[in-house]
Amino acid sequence: MSEQRNVQPASPYFSIVIPAYNEQDHIESCLQAIFSCDYDNTQYEVIVVDNGSQDETHEIALNSECARVFQLLEGNVGAVRNYGAMQARGQILVFIDADCIMDRDWLNRAEKLIKENPNCAYGGGVKLPGNATWIEKSWLLQKKGQPTLPKHMIGASTIVPKELFMNIKGFDELVSSGEDTDLHYRLTSANVPVLIDHALDITHLGNAKTPAQFIQRQIWHSENYVININQSLKDPIFLITVLFIFLPILAIVHTFWPSDRPTVIIILIIWSLVPALLSVKRLSRAHLFTLDLKKLLAIYSLDFFYLTGRSLGFIKGILKLIK
Repeated sequence: MSEQRNVQPASPYFSIVIPAYNEQDHIESCLQAIFSCDYDNTQYEVIVVDNGSQDETHEIALNSECARVFQLLEGNVGAVRNYGAMQARGQILVFIDADCIMDRDWLNRAEKLIKENPNCAYGGGVKLPGNATWIEKSWLLQKKGQPTLPKHMIGASTIVPKELFMNIKGFDELVSSGEDTDLHYRLTSANVPVLIDHALDITHLGNAKTPAQFIQRQIWHSENYVININQSLKDPIFLITVLFIFLPILAIVHTFWPSDRPTVIIILIIWSLVPALLSVKRLSRAHLFTLDLKKLLAIYSLDFFYLTGRSLGFIKGILKLIK
């Protein structure tokens, strides 16, 4: 089912596609930021696809200035993005999330990047909001206000020429998350260059703000590990997650032999160091070096929560497969 509210330019340059599900706290800010861009408003259209929200998301989007609003009541986020792309009339598809905002010059920088580097796919990073919590600061490590660029395209900031997007058959509609990484892999496998640049950085308002929210988000992200196990085996994070699950099991097995108790201690020490490997890797990628023990402990704690959530998600995916 679809519903369109306002008419936008017939042949815009950009089509900005926004999937939305229960985003009443952020969708208005997202749309206002787009419509406040310092860019010719005849050269872009905004498409919101509501995925059956149970809150006021749909109504807020309908009341916004000039957005084309559709509904797709069922389907994973990949299907929602694809549905929006099918409605698009522009040459260039821009995918952002409903809990993200772009700055006033974002579209100008995007156009410049595309024209300087044609026939590519493009992505950006995620900046912290002004009121970021310790969870957000410890996860999105920023140096001098600049985020660490992701290794793969993220759904919050992805640009693909429409013709190229259609040729590659869009996002995977079967997975509940990770459709952006999958698209990145398929583009590079098809020899399409992917350019990830700070010019496309956006501000993410909907980050997890508590440990419980953070763990729940990682559970959601990792439920699909088991669906494509061959791809997962190529993912270092998946392998680290398996190690994080295996070591406590190994320690429990060794507790049945009293003579092996020193081995149990060694195993648990190694297990506790696994999140530290992620912390070191993230700090290195961010070129952020600190001796602040409080900050280091916060970063380590978050990586421990990260692996905990990923482990639970992997186990949940296995249980769903068995059922």
